[in-house]
Amino acid sequence: MYKRRLKIFMAIMALAFAVIFARLVQLQIIQGDEHRRQYERLLQKTELLPAVRGRILDRTGSILAMDLPCYDLCMDYRLIKGDLRWQRSQQRRIMREGKLEAQAALALLHQRVANAWQLARTAAQWTGTDLDKRVSKLVFRVEAIRQARIDRLGDVAGSEIREEFDSHAVVPALDEAMAVALQAQLDDTVGVAIRPSNRRHYPFAALACHIVGVTGQVNPAEQEMLNIDERHEDDPLERARRNYLGGDMIGKFGVERACESRLRGQRGIRRLERGGRDEQVDPALPGRDVRLTLDTALQKDLEAIFPAGSNGCIVVLSVPRGEVLGMLSLPTFDLNRYYADYELLAEDQKDLPTLHRAVGKRYPPGSTAKVVAATAALASGTFTTGTTVHCSGYLFPNVRDRFRCWIAKQYGSHGDLTCEEAIKHSCNVFFYTVGNRMGTRRMGDYFRLFGFGDPPGLGLRSEVAGNIPTDPHAGTARFMAIGQGALEATPLHVANMMASIARGGAFLPPRLVLDDSPDPAPRSLGLSSQQVQAIQRGMYKVVNERGGTAYKVFHAEGEEPEVEICGKTGTAQTAPQRIDSNQNDRIDLEDDIVYQGDTAWFAGFAPYRNPQIAFAVVIEYVEKGGSGGRTAGPVAKKVVAACKARGYIK
Repeated sequence: MYKRRLKIFMAIMALAFAVIFARLVQLQIIQGDEHRRQYERLLQKTELLPAVRGRILDRTGSILAMDLPCYDLCMDYRLIKGDLRWQRSQQRRIMREGKLEAQAALALLHQRVANAWQLARTAAQWTGTDLDKRVSKLVFRVEAIRQARIDRLGDVAGSEIREEFDSHAVVPALDEAMAVALQAQLDDTVGVAIRPSNRRHYPFAALACHIVGVTGQVNPAEQEMLNIDERHEDDPLERARRNYLGGDMIGKFGVERACESRLRGQRGIRRLERGGRDEQVDPALPGRDVRLTLDTALQKDLEAIFPAGSNGCIVVLSVPRGEVLGMLSLPTFDLNRYYADYELLAEDQKDLPTLHRAVGKRYPPGSTAKVVAATAALASGTFTTGTTVHCSGYLFPNVRDRFRCWIAKQYGSHGDLTCEEAIKHSCNVFFYTVGNRMGTRRMGDYFRLFGFGDPPGLGLRSEVAGNIPTDPHAGTARFMAIGQGALEATPLHVANMMASIARGGAFLPPRLVLDDSPDPAPRSLGLSSQQVQAIQRGMYKVVNERGGTAYKVFHAEGEEPEVEICGKTGTAQTAPQRIDSNQNDRIDLEDDIVYQGDTAWFAGFAPYRNPQIAFAVVIEYVEKGGSGGRTAGPVAKKVVAACKARGYIK
C-alpha cells in the first residue's frame, strides 16, 4: 500500500514538474521573442537623458574641447518614415482630444505633419543644416542597425529596434532664441520636440587639431563593435543607458577617439507614469575630463616659428618622462568647421590637411638615423669609441660609385674618423662601413629597439609604424645606416630616439595623457655610459664646433647660443608628390607632380649637460641645396628658445 501511494505521489510530482518545464519552454523559447518585444516597448514610456561629455584639457588646465548646452529639433522616426500604424494612433488621439470625427481628425493630422516638416525646414535654414541629407543619413543608419540585429540574432519577426520608436535630432545645435521661437509653434505639429542637448566646442579651433580630434555620429559598424546585446545584458534599460543609439556622438579620431571610454559618460533615464508625471529619475553620469601633456602656449609658439607656406611638423618631448609638450602638424584645419569643410579637406590631395604628419606620415629620416647606426655599432661591440674609419670621399675609391660622402661633391675627404667625429661631420663613408659590418638584420634590430618598428604609442588612430627594411643585400644595410632607401620613420619616432640618447641610452614610449598610471620601466639600449657620452659629444659638436654640419647656422656672425644644443642634421632624398590628376584612382608616373625636393631634418636635445627636452623638426620638399642644417636648423634654434621661455629648460 505504501509503495503504491509513493508511486502515485512521484507521478503527480513528475507531472507538475513537466507542466512547469513546458511553461518555461513556452515563455522563454517559444514566446521569448514576443516577451522581449513587449519588454522593450516599456522603454517607450521612458525618456533618455543625455550625458555631458568630459573636457579635454592641456597640462596647464586650458580647455581644448568641451560640451556647450544647446537644443535639438527632434522628429519621431515613425513620422519620418510615414508609419501607418503610428499615423492611425495619432489620428485616434486627435479624435479623443478634439472630439472630432475620423475624417476631420485625419485632415488635421495631415496638416500637423506638414507643419512639422515646415518647422524642421525653418530650423535647418537658421542653422545651415542640409535637412534632406541629414534625414537620408538617419534613415540609412537606422536601417543598417536593424539589419545588423537580424544578421546577429536571425530574428526577422522580432527585429524591431529602439531607434524605430525614438525621436532623432534632425536639426542639431539650436541656440536658446531659436529654440524658444520654435517651441511656440509645436502645438500645431505632431511628432516634433525641442530637446536640451550639447554640442562639442573647440575653443582653440585649429590649434593641435590633429591631436584633439572631433566627435561625430556613431555608425552601425561602431555600434556593432561596442554595444552590448540581450545575450550579455537582459535589462533593456541598462542596455539603453550604456549602448550607443542612433544619433549618439562618438570620438572619430585624435584624443576624442583614443579616450572615448573616459570622455563619454552614461546617459540617464526618466521613467514616466501614464499621466506623464515623473516616477523616477536616474541622473546621467558626466564623462571624465582628460588632461594632456600638451602645452597650448608652446603649441602656439611652434605654429608661429614654422616657415610660412611650408608643410611639415615639429615634435617636442620632455626627456625625463617622454611627455609630448608640443606636436605641430601643418597645414591645420578648424575643428569647429570640420564637417562643414569636410569635402574641401578631403579633396585637397596637394597639402593633405587632415594628415597628422607627426605620427601618421613616414619620412626617410636622412642622417638623423646615423644616431641609431652609431648606437648599433657601439652597443653591439662591432666598433669601439676609438675605432677609426678612413673617409676618402667614397666607400670604394677605385669605383667612385653612388656610395660616396657628401663632401665628395667638393672632391674632398674626411680622413680618419672615430664615431664621435663621424657624427659631427655626418660622414656617409663611416656609416656605410657600419652598415657593411652590421648587416641588415642586426641593423634592423637596433631600429626596432628604438621603437621604429611599432606605432609611436600615443594611442591615436592616425599612428603608423616605421618601415624597417629586411632585404639582406649589403646595399640595404648601408642605406639604412644613413637613413635612406626603404627606411622610414615618423617625426615622433625620431624625436623619441633623441630623447632616449639624452636620458643616457634608455628608451621610454612617449606619452600624451596625464593620468595616475605608473611610468613604464625604461628599456636599455645596451650602451655603456662611455658610449652614450661619445654619441652625445658628437651631437654637441654638430652644433658647437667648427666643421659641424650645423655650426654656421647656430653661430652666425659670431652669435653664441643661449642654450647648449646637441643635434643632428638630415637631408633625405624624397620621391616627388603627385596627385591623381588623370583620375584613374591611383598615383602613377603620368600624374602631375605638385611638390618635389628633399626632406629637411634637424633633431636633437637640450641642454647638453642636463637634457630636459628633445625635439624633431621636419620641413617637406625643400629645394635642392636646402639642407637640413640650413633649412630646419634655424627653426630648431627657435624651438629651443621657446622651450626656455616657457620654462621647460632651466
